[in-house]
Amino acid sequence: MPWHYTTPLDLIDHWQTLIAGLVALAAAIITVSVTLTVEQRKVDRELDALRKSLAIEVRQLIPRALAAHTSLKTLGAKTDGPITARMVESLSGLRAPIVYNANAFQIGLLEADAMDVVIVYGLLETARESVRLMGTSRTPDDINPAIVLQAAGIFLEACKYARTVLPKMRTGVASHDDRDADLIQAISAATVPISAV
Repeated sequence: MPWHYTTPLDLIDHWQTLIAGLVALAAAIITVSVTLTVEQRKVDRELDALRKSLAIEVRQLIPRALAAHTSLKTLGAKTDGPITARMVESLSGLRAPIVYNANAFQIGLLEADAMDVVIVYGLLETARESVRLMGTSRTPDDINPAIVLQAAGIFLEACKYARTVLPKMRTGVASHDDRDADLIQAISAATVPISAV
């Protein structure tokens, strides 16, 4: 004999398992949705923090790299006496990156910008290493000017790549980001050959 309900309570009693299952399913969907939203916000915040941290570090390293380029270019052109490794080191004092090294495993999160960031930091490291190697050369008190000029060129290459990175990596502080145009202009001026000036 088919079942007939007589009251709404009787209907709920008969279908309580199905109703409980649907309520549990809805609760699970809501929980998963909220969890995914919270996790995505966390990832977005971490990516934003990574971008801003790298942006700050790049804005500290690139002006120093540009100054090292200028100083080493002048040193490599000198004709009055030998060039020592100590002279090169003192003019190129670029510190090792901290933010980049600590977050290298996350650079891929920058997606399209990752390659440019890696190139800038790679060139900076190559420049730092070339200066370090001058100190271990056979003649650290008589460095060939061509080698000094080559190191200056590597510093400049890092700066040139940074021109595309700077506009993409914002610090979030207008007073820092607003100086980018002047820095980019200084880098562009340094790339112009002396004969073209």
